[in-house]
Amino acid sequence: MKFLLYLVTCFLLLNVSTTTQSLIKDSCKKASGKNRQIKLDFCLKALEGCRQCRTAKNLSELVMASMKNAETKTKKVHAEMKKSFDAKKFPKDNDMLVMECLSDYSGTAQILDLAMETFEDHDYKDLISRMNLGMESLDACDEGYKERSTPQISPFIKSNEFLTHLIQIPVAFTEMLK
Repeated sequence: MKFLLYLVTCFLLLNVSTTTQSLIKDSCKKASGKNRQIKLDFCLKALEGCRQCRTAKNLSELVMASMKNAETKTKKVHAEMKKSFDAKKFPKDNDMLVMECLSDYSGTAQILDLAMETFEDHDYKDLISRMNLGMESLDACDEGYKERSTPQISPFIKSNEFLTHLIQIPVAFTEMLK
């Protein structure tokens, strides 16, 4: 009897896992097919590496989980950047730019938080607008370095690109919900 119960439990767990992986895979495929900015491999890795995304049961839950994932990663990068700034790991003449980037990251995290509230109201147009504003805020960080009298490459360019791609995922998924 215990063996039968064990088999049924294993089957159910395997079935739930397969369904979630299928949701992630199908959603990423559809999003990358409709939006060239969404990279299929990146989408799959980002969502499969997120516990909340792996437990999503439908596209709506996957949108919310991917937004939370983007917000969490943004806060993490902000914290790492602040720690490096406090440890004076950036050239002194870049202090103002780094502080502006810190502000941009903080603003992006707040925007993502507001976007999640908007999602709960099913105002998808406003949600997409807010998410795009978050991505523009990250771009502003890089632009500050480009606009210097002696243009430089932002030391945060890889983080900004990573976060931008991460934010594009829930935007694309939200488009699919419309």
